[in-house]
Amino acid sequence: MGTPEGHGVEQDGVQQQDAVQQDSVQQEHGALGRLSADEELQQAVCGALIGQGDLDSTRIEVRAAQGIVVLTGSVRSREDWMHALRIARRQAGARSVQTDQLAIRDA
Repeated sequence: MGTPEGHGVEQDGVQQQDAVQQDSVQQEHGALGRLSADEELQQAVCGALIGQGDLDSTRIEVRAAQGIVVLTGSVRSREDWMHALRIARRQAGARSVQTDQLAIRDA
């Protein structure tokens, strides 16, 4: 006798819920189309930086871990450095922003 698809495998009269259990484990780890809070934060910061027409963000790398955003790379000016910092700080979930590895390029 078979089982409905996605509800496990029947073996020796005992239905195993492997597929369901695997799904719930993977969802906890950001798989199956779900992003972790840090991945969402990283994407939000990247999107906000890219969306700023007056900011050249092509050389800015963004990482996020436990709500801490880390900006690395380089920007054209002190104004761009400050602008990138403000953008990152405004994102939901950003507890702090580290910019000590975000350099200002020589013109």
